[in-house]
Amino acid sequence: MMKGRKLLNPENTWIHCMVALCVIIGLLCSAYLTNRAIIAQHDLAARTTVAAQDLSVLSQQIMLQAIDPDQDIGVGLIARFEATHAVLLQGDPWSAALQDHYFAGPDPLNERITRFTGLANQMAQLPAPEQASAVVQMRDLVGSRGLFDGLRQAATLFGDVSRPNIDRLHGLLNLYLLIAAFVLLAEALLVFRPAHLAVRSVFRELRTKTEVLTSSQEQLRRMNDKLYHLANHDPLTGLPNRSYMTARLSDALAQPGWDELGVLFIGLDGFKAINDTIGHENADIMLIAMAGRLKACVDDDDLVARVGGDEFILTTSEPPENLTKRILDSLNEPFVIDGRNVSIDTSIGYLTAFAGESEEDQIVRNAGIALQAAKAAGGRRAVEFSQALRDESADMLELQLELRDAIAVGQIEPWFQPQINLTDGTIRGAEVLARWRHPKRGLLTPDRFLPAAERAGLVIDLDHAIWRAAVNCAQQWEGADDHKLAISLNAAPDTISDPFLIERLLKMLHGSTLCLDQIVVEVLETTLIEGSDDMAAINIDSLAECGVALELDDFGTGYASLSKLTQLPLSGIKLDRSLIAPLPETGADSVVRAILALAAELGLQVIAEGIETDDQARYLSNCGCEIGQGYGFARPMPAPEFDIWLKEYASRPQSFAQPPDQIPMQA
Repeated sequence: MMKGRKLLNPENTWIHCMVALCVIIGLLCSAYLTNRAIIAQHDLAARTTVAAQDLSVLSQQIMLQAIDPDQDIGVGLIARFEATHAVLLQGDPWSAALQDHYFAGPDPLNERITRFTGLANQMAQLPAPEQASAVVQMRDLVGSRGLFDGLRQAATLFGDVSRPNIDRLHGLLNLYLLIAAFVLLAEALLVFRPAHLAVRSVFRELRTKTEVLTSSQEQLRRMNDKLYHLANHDPLTGLPNRSYMTARLSDALAQPGWDELGVLFIGLDGFKAINDTIGHENADIMLIAMAGRLKACVDDDDLVARVGGDEFILTTSEPPENLTKRILDSLNEPFVIDGRNVSIDTSIGYLTAFAGESEEDQIVRNAGIALQAAKAAGGRRAVEFSQALRDESADMLELQLELRDAIAVGQIEPWFQPQINLTDGTIRGAEVLARWRHPKRGLLTPDRFLPAAERAGLVIDLDHAIWRAAVNCAQQWEGADDHKLAISLNAAPDTISDPFLIERLLKMLHGSTLCLDQIVVEVLETTLIEGSDDMAAINIDSLAECGVALELDDFGTGYASLSKLTQLPLSGIKLDRSLIAPLPETGADSVVRAILALAAELGLQVIAEGIETDDQARYLSNCGCEIGQGYGFARPMPAPEFDIWLKEYASRPQSFAQPPDQIPMQA
């Protein structure tokens, strides 16, 4: 397994190839050198053979000149013979047969050649008459002693002297070539084939990895698409979210050629109460169904986005007024959720964005301002954005920013409106009302700054600030004039649901001369309906257990069922001024008498607010109403003026309301 891995290792393959290449190159070089040696041996054999043959030819030429009386032996021819003979004698190598042929035996060839050369030189120097003897000797050397035959045989032997070397070199060359072929075969079998297999294996692995990578890229692409969808769409309804809507709106505004674009900001009215009533899962089903209805109201080119828990934004190319009407009409039919019909109202803020005038962020903000105006106007309506609404929104935002500091520095102060026992005219206590003494805007009533407190999340802090100031004032009056007054404190729904309500109330009363039974907490009917969470119920029960009285404020204007009157530890109900104003007319008389009878049956004390005339006070007293409050007795007053009022009026009981011309007209 390890060997296979090494063979598949590209570095090992490279080393093997380099070694084989070096061996082959070495063998080729050796073959080349051997071939050169063969050529040299062939050349040497050819030269010696030619020289031996030249020596035989020269000897014959010299002999012919010697026997021809008309010719003289040429000295140059003899010199060439001697030189050729010298070359042969100095040649290398010599075979044993050649050595024996030249130098061995009783009549060696070398001596015959030397004798022949000497006779030729002698004849060349002798005059013609004296050359006969030399010619005879030369003929004897050539004929009987076989000089010519010896020279021819020598030429043959010179030709054979290099043959063994040549054969040996040929054998060596063949060996080199055989080894090279073997190395190539071994390289092919042991290196190139494993390398080929390794490359094929690597290609297969690369192909597999490529397929895996392609699959991973496809999965990554799908995951990126999914992440993009999740990042740009609401997971519940599948609609585009705020970021996607903003980007699409920006793209639409950037495209040339557009003239106007309708933008609708839609919010569901009272969705929190519905959510608490039908449950979160059914509320989610309702939101999905709401998204479907909105999509059914627009064209395919229009955009529907969910930008909040119960908020949607629509962009459309048609006039937004037409679309708002179509949406409101589509909600006339209730939703069928878990087998029951659930109706919900919608508020819409809309505007028309024109080319070159708007940016997407500002468009959304302006539509949101119009939506808040629609909700503030009571809901189930569409409000078009205007500059006036924007100015009001800016003013509201400024109030929110200023309100936090106002609470901290004590600009929010308690005002007091007396509550009178209608039976004997004595003072029962006072309702605490909030006023903001603004350094620039003057005195502000709650209708001016409570919406700002709600939007800024300052309602709880505002209530407790008023409560603390009211308790401080009440214990001063009690200590000074021995008045045991009950103070009625208004509690917003958020305050009733505050987990620290009881702790903060007890801490506020710690060290105070007021008793818990002098504290009355007024709760709105809407608090009982919308504040259905467990914390609100726990706080209401805890307040009752501590001895704090609870009264249901503005009774007759909300939606509190009669069962709430029996389920909650209430001490009384407070009739709204809208029920008191028509008295003593017959129609209003029947309603008030019925409420008073019901309260008497349940053992609840009734407080009537909005009493302005003596007739109203007398009528309510005759009907059994115990407590009265209104301008007929006194308007709300700041603490110093209420202190003066206490000293003047509380010391003497009042039978009924004062005549209008005697009512103190405080602001």
